[in-house]
Amino acid sequence: MVKITGYGPIAPPARLGRATGAQGRFRVPADGLAGAASEAREAASAEGVTIAASLIALQETIAGGERDREARQRAESMLDELAGLQRAMLGGRISPERLAALAQLADEPGVAADPRLADVVAAVSLRAKVELARLEVARARREAIPA
Repeated sequence: MVKITGYGPIAPPARLGRATGAQGRFRVPADGLAGAASEAREAASAEGVTIAASLIALQETIAGGERDREARQRAESMLDELAGLQRAMLGGRISPERLAALAQLADEPGVAADPRLADVVAAVSLRAKVELARLEVARARREAIPA
């Protein structure tokens, strides 16, 4: 059984210098049935490792694509909320629900698999947090001024 100790690029198993029957070439074993059984074991173990490595690589690719899709969707939602916040500020009515939605999106954890996308999402999240902080400071100032 193969122990999986991490993740990273998957490389095919190393090939030996000489060809054997387990590598797809026909060869009559010199020692009869014992040699055939040995070659069958070698072929089965090499095939199992290759299949397991391929499945792990496929799973990582799917998981990375899913994380990227979710991160992109989150960034687009934050940009939509920021645009709505801008319109609300220009109209003079900022809804607490919009602020809560933006705060939730900005605080939501999630990392994209693509480093460039992760940087973009982090920048959009930072912009949302800055806008929320500015509005909080403005609200605190309004409350501090006696009427």
